[in-house]
Amino acid sequence: MPVISISDLSELRTVIRANNRVIVNFGRSECKGCQFMDPIYRRLSDEYDNIVFVLVDIGKEEAMVEKYKIELIPTFKFFEHSVEAGEVAGTIVCSLKEGVKMLSAV
Repeated sequence: MPVISISDLSELRTVIRANNRVIVNFGRSECKGCQFMDPIYRRLSDEYDNIVFVLVDIGKEEAMVEKYKIELIPTFKFFEHSVEAGEVAGTIVCSLKEGVKMLSAV
């Protein structure tokens, strides 16, 4: 499933509410860690069709930083039935993969 790019807080809330399992990648286009994780995140989106994968460039929407308490980028937030169910911050590939696997199994 392709990654959905979102730049609006309202649109993000709608996607989270409309889907049972969502992972949101909060980052910035010029962030080296974000650039490193992007192809891994996109491969995971191809592998797990029961999860909606979202990409948010926080440089374009400061309200999302405050709302979702983003302190480090990239940050991956996991949502199950509209409730935040976990988070992985940084470039820890194995933690991201494990989080995706756990969310998929729920």
